[in-house]
Amino acid sequence: RGRRRWLQLIEQEAVEIKSKFGTPRCSLLEDADGSQLEDIDVIPNAEMLLALSEKGYIKRMKPNTFSLQHRGTIGKSVGKMRLNDSMSDFLVCHAHDHILYFSDRGIVYSARAYRIPECTRSAAGTPLVQLLSLSDGERITSIIPVSEFIGDQYLVMLTVNGYIKKVPLNVFSAIRATGIIAIQLVPGDELKWVRCCADDDLIAIASQNGMVIVNSCNTLRAIGRTTRGVKSMRLKEGDKMASMDIIPAAMREDLERTQDKSGSQGKYLGPPWLLFVSESGHGKRVPLSRFRMSNFNRVGFVGYKLPSEHRLAAVFVVGFYLAEDGESDEQVVLVSQSGTINRIKVRDISVQSRFARGVILMRLEHAGKIQSASLMSATVDDADSDD
Repeated sequence: RGRRRWLQLIEQEAVEIKSKFGTPRCSLLEDADGSQLEDIDVIPNAEMLLALSEKGYIKRMKPNTFSLQHRGTIGKSVGKMRLNDSMSDFLVCHAHDHILYFSDRGIVYSARAYRIPECTRSAAGTPLVQLLSLSDGERITSIIPVSEFIGDQYLVMLTVNGYIKKVPLNVFSAIRATGIIAIQLVPGDELKWVRCCADDDLIAIASQNGMVIVNSCNTLRAIGRTTRGVKSMRLKEGDKMASMDIIPAAMREDLERTQDKSGSQGKYLGPPWLLFVSESGHGKRVPLSRFRMSNFNRVGFVGYKLPSEHRLAAVFVVGFYLAEDGESDEQVVLVSQSGTINRIKVRDISVQSRFARGVILMRLEHAGKIQSASLMSATVDDADSDD
């Protein structure tokens, strides 16, 4: 009789605990029809950072590896760098994304993001030759994360000598291990920038001398992989292309409205903006409404009046994510040649004219020049984790 009473009390307490602390089941058990469980089925699709060096070392890090800092600070080192190596690319992606690796020879390779080993900030990274079937001397110059291969999406490619082309994104949905041709190149030219876009988007390209062309993506005809493309800008002697970015269709509508405002209210300094970053660590924001639409194969408009010894490092379109006060809610990550990283708020960068020099974004000192830059959303946790 006493044992029965104990069991009743245990059952009663178990029911009370279940009703008070019970939660619905988070996982779903299904009959997989004999199929095997793959890695992607158990890996969370979390946000992550990818850092690529010029000599082909890549590593995956958590977003909170680099804490938010103020404009004009020295920054934090991205980790150990090989001798004569420097940072090449730095981007934000998710674990399940397909990472398209574009080489300087116009070849594209593909692998899932989670297959890149996760490293601490101080680690040197993994050689890409261990992940991809690269040829001798072949370098990866651009990496693109793709969540889904959509039919109405395209990849826009830009070479150092200024040739541009547009290829449907779904052409790259099935890439063999040895890679496939993405663009046909002539001797002396190399593929440097690749971006995703849609027909309603705008393309902004800039040269190292600070010249800018903004044009619609639908002016480019979609062509095959084994073609060269068309001339994007008339480059002056000694000038080369510096950067390319995409202006989304939603931001394009905002641009048209701001142009109407600037025509009726005079100078309009609101979003969207072009964010310029020079190799010397200076930068500024310029209202996108200051740039008229221009056809490709033109000289372009002055976007950044640079001293003769300085060159433009990167250009971004910012202002797509806005805070309640109407300011940018984005962050920019600057990477120097020596591997030092600085992450700052875009709103801390002043809005200036096309001919202004800009403000100091990062004090380089012995860190060399700005090698690359990347935008991040402000939703990333700012907690610091110095491993």
